[in-house]
Amino acid sequence: MRILFKYALEYKWQFFLRVITISLVALASICFDFIMGFIVDIFASGQVEKFIPIVTVTVVLIIIMFFTEYLDGLVMSNYIKNTVNYLRCDVFSKLINKDIKDFSLDNSGKYISVLYNDIKLIEDNFLNNIFLVISSLLSFLISLCALFYISPYIVIFISIFGVLGFIIPNALSKKLVIEKNEYSKNLEEITSVTKDLFSGFEVIKGFNISKKINKIFVKNSLNVENSKRKCSILEAVIKGFSLAFSVTIYLGVLILGGYLMYKKSISVGTAIIIIQLSTHIVGPVKTSISLINQIKSVSLIGKKVEDILNVNNESEESEKIKDFKDCIDIKDLNFSYTKERNALKNINLKFERNKKYSIVGESGCGKSTLIKLIMRYYNEYEGKITIDNKDLNKIYSSDLYKTISMIQQNVFMFDDSIKENIRLFSNYSDESVVESCKRAGIMGLINRLEDGIDSLVGENGNKLSGGEKQRVAIARALINETKILILDESTSALDNETAYSLEKSLLSLENLTMIVVTHKLIKNLLTDYDEIIVMKDGMVIEKGSFEELIETKGYFYSLYYIQNEKI
Repeated sequence: MRILFKYALEYKWQFFLRVITISLVALASICFDFIMGFIVDIFASGQVEKFIPIVTVTVVLIIIMFFTEYLDGLVMSNYIKNTVNYLRCDVFSKLINKDIKDFSLDNSGKYISVLYNDIKLIEDNFLNNIFLVISSLLSFLISLCALFYISPYIVIFISIFGVLGFIIPNALSKKLVIEKNEYSKNLEEITSVTKDLFSGFEVIKGFNISKKINKIFVKNSLNVENSKRKCSILEAVIKGFSLAFSVTIYLGVLILGGYLMYKKSISVGTAIIIIQLSTHIVGPVKTSISLINQIKSVSLIGKKVEDILNVNNESEESEKIKDFKDCIDIKDLNFSYTKERNALKNINLKFERNKKYSIVGESGCGKSTLIKLIMRYYNEYEGKITIDNKDLNKIYSSDLYKTISMIQQNVFMFDDSIKENIRLFSNYSDESVVESCKRAGIMGLINRLEDGIDSLVGENGNKLSGGEKQRVAIARALINETKILILDESTSALDNETAYSLEKSLLSLENLTMIVVTHKLIKNLLTDYDEIIVMKDGMVIEKGSFEELIETKGYFYSLYYIQNEKI
């Protein structure tokens, strides 16, 4: 819970200003109780001449109450907006700065649930309730002091039953914490499931499994509603106990006040003041019991958020790269996704500036894993990767990704225009975007679209074909003008003619270091590479030019022969 209080006090001035405004609201409300008593006493004693002054004071008080309520609402809305936004952005920043290995440990739907469902629970049950508790406490203390001045016996009676009123509900709060956490977990689960089901919509339709999928959703939806129901029942029980003690206190105060009036110890007006003040004691006691338990109920959710925020994403970045001048050097590299099996074993490679490299091998041999390590998607490995003799893990991210661009096999597209998907929200000129489109061979598509380069691509590019998405991705890399270009099966979705011409044109670029992962063994392309790296079972088993590898008649020779039937 400590982390939640830290964020609650992030905007200190707004927090304390809200405390002041709710104090004014509470004070004005209690003043109104005294005015009611004074008005009754004026008429009871026949002192009518005091009526106009008291009415004037009442009107002024009503005006003050209006403006304090308005100011309180204004301050509260700004405070909640700033605090919730700050917390959500901090959580998002921590999530987006995870490395891929850590990020992949959980379904992205769970992260979405934390950002929206859990933070909404924190807003409703913690941030809002803090001020309600403070308001209740202020009303309670002011009213208690006023009542103590009128009759100490009433205060003693309230104190005894007030303490009892906290004991039983407090015992139930531990159970409520557990149920609230279960509710949060079920919200996570249904968010993840719903995201997966919508992502697999075509598979669901293609295999006619809509009824089965509907059952899965219904089951998860029931889990959410059942856990919410349990929370509601516990909250109702707590409210029930609070109400019982509150009514007992209220009746006790009413009887004591009536007795004092009967004994002529107080006036009728004072009796009314006692009754009104008791509502400002009973109400806060009843409300506070419920609110405090609601605040406690998000403690485990707060722990979940704290675990995300306390993850150390700080890297040891200290090296700058202004220009790629020499080579990427990989020495004694070992890497595994799990402890059972190494994905890469004893890799030693050198990628020199302005040379072209092709990495080939069967599926699952470690080609893409090697690329991911060069791109620093994972930073826990044995061995060393350097760029121009600088440790990869110590290079500033901004410099690294200005130096290296990657075109992936599965292209992700933002639900935005073609232009924004190419320049990725950076400040490239329209001329640069158009030029990269020409080089990527996508101008034909753009010219056919009504809105041209400003045409929307839809969710994850669903308005474009696989080949068109690949061309956009290539344009995305070309506009970056980086010195190292990595292609991971990037032309696999293109037709052979387009893929050939595009790869050929990229190979002709002199001021570019290229590393291409491919399964298409085409002689006219492979002969243009300075070196072909052959991988098997996570190891580099052969490397050399196309002619050298064919002459060796090793593993590459077999791959090439199988794919092309003859040499």
